[in-house]
Amino acid sequence: MFLAMVNAKGGVGKSTLAVHLAVWLHERGQRVMPVDCDLQRSSSQWMAEAAPEVRVEVLLSEDELIERAPVFQQEADIIVADGPAGLKELTRALLLVCDTVFIPCGPSVLDVRAVSEAIRVVKQAQSIRKGIPEALLILNKMQPRYRLSRELQAVSSKLDIPTASATIGHRQAYADAVGQGSVVWRLGV
Repeated sequence: MFLAMVNAKGGVGKSTLAVHLAVWLHERGQRVMPVDCDLQRSSSQWMAEAAPEVRVEVLLSEDELIERAPVFQQEADIIVADGPAGLKELTRALLLVCDTVFIPCGPSVLDVRAVSEAIRVVKQAQSIRKGIPEALLILNKMQPRYRLSRELQAVSSKLDIPTASATIGHRQAYADAVGQGSVVWRLGV
């Protein structure tokens, strides 16, 4: 299974979600392969500290991704790709090889604008691939008493994509985890 985190905008939680998902899967005995497709290499650096025993691939070319994806799928049960900010060729290549795409979105007007563009590109890939990849909007950095969080929940129901039933809260622990080269459940907070 090939999973990908994509969005047009940086800072929405793609790397955080990719690392936490990869480590969680690894700790449950899955053969997981994180693939870092972001020029900043945030997830590969974080994974090297949080789970050094897990092999991470860094791919910054769409051709390399398309050529190596079938090999990765034979070497791992689950591939978790951290996509780059933007919707250029590398993101489109991810959408051509992944089974499921997660689109994180935070509670800001800029995030909602960016997610609308990401959904458009996902819909293009689904049209070409006859419904694949499955897509799921992830509401991230949510604060229940924050007006923008409530507005994002209202807007998400009108977007042409399923939204995860659970949201991810805005917690300092996520920033602390990367600073400590760990994941939140190991911090003891």
